[in-house]
Amino acid sequence: MEEFSIQTRLYFGADPLSALTQVTDRRVLVITDGFLASSGLLDRVTGRLKGPVEVFDGVEPDPSLPLVARGVAAARSFAPQLLLAFGGGSPMDTAKGIRYFWGADCPLWCVPTTAGTGSEVTSFAILTDPEKGVKHALVEESLLPQAAILAPEFLAGVPAGVTADTGMDVLTHAAEAYVAVRANPFTDALAEKAFALAWKHLPNAYGGDPRAKAGMLEASTLAGLAFNAAGLGVCHALAHALGGAYHLPHGKINALLLPRVVAWHGETTPGCREKYGCLARLCGLSPTPRALASGLRRLALSLGEPERFPKEMDVGKIAVRAMADRCIQTDPGPVTEAALRAILEGIR
Repeated sequence: MEEFSIQTRLYFGADPLSALTQVTDRRVLVITDGFLASSGLLDRVTGRLKGPVEVFDGVEPDPSLPLVARGVAAARSFAPQLLLAFGGGSPMDTAKGIRYFWGADCPLWCVPTTAGTGSEVTSFAILTDPEKGVKHALVEESLLPQAAILAPEFLAGVPAGVTADTGMDVLTHAAEAYVAVRANPFTDALAEKAFALAWKHLPNAYGGDPRAKAGMLEASTLAGLAFNAAGLGVCHALAHALGGAYHLPHGKINALLLPRVVAWHGETTPGCREKYGCLARLCGLSPTPRALASGLRRLALSLGEPERFPKEMDVGKIAVRAMADRCIQTDPGPVTEAALRAILEGIR
């Protein structure tokens, strides 16, 4: 038996922030970063809340276990009735970590300000152990947010480089979910739509077009729904290992890896060939894995992504860490350490 469900309620369209009227009487702990807290953007959210509000604005990129511990202390002190994550993947993952380690049955709402992680609809949180230089994937049903507010207005000031990185992450989520071992007709539909939307809108979003950025926000959430149910694969396992060791943006690493992973699976995994061909056809390319891999590489380069990994890399160590990553479990495989080494050698 298979199962598919969507538990997060989505608010979008005209004035989605009006959904906050449902929680105006609650004590709300907002989890965000220092920039967003001081930029004036957060005021658009807190201005809709009438009850007691406290802001935890210590979030940093690649949220760490010590950061989450500080957040848990803030939650215990304030005793909120609602956690509200405002920002990109880092604030949302931090909020999920706080909720998990705090242990209280406190609802979580998310307001994403980037179009990339899809964390607003997933049961995933990526937390970093800074002492070991390792990223841990926390995967629990209890991490699923109760609601997500999709307001494209918050993407207006996102820099082009961040738009590129997060956009390539959307494409990676969709492509990996499409071929993952738990894929089904429902996740396939979400992944196809997400990939096609991201392919269409990412170049113009990179150029600053507001409508394209709104399209990328839709694509990001659709891809999140897809991979939350279907799973991810080798690309994310390697990206987690590389990101934990070398502290580079997750989407930037995926931009390097995805074309090579598509090419590898297209050659070695028969079940992937037809599906990659379908994605290529949706993008107006020849319906082959090779065409899709080439197209993704051209797109990444046009967005200013690097051609090679910009730091010295311990290939053996990264391959070992990636083999232990949870995302390997849903890769269509088979995956070997030697195969991961070969992919990594291709980006050096």
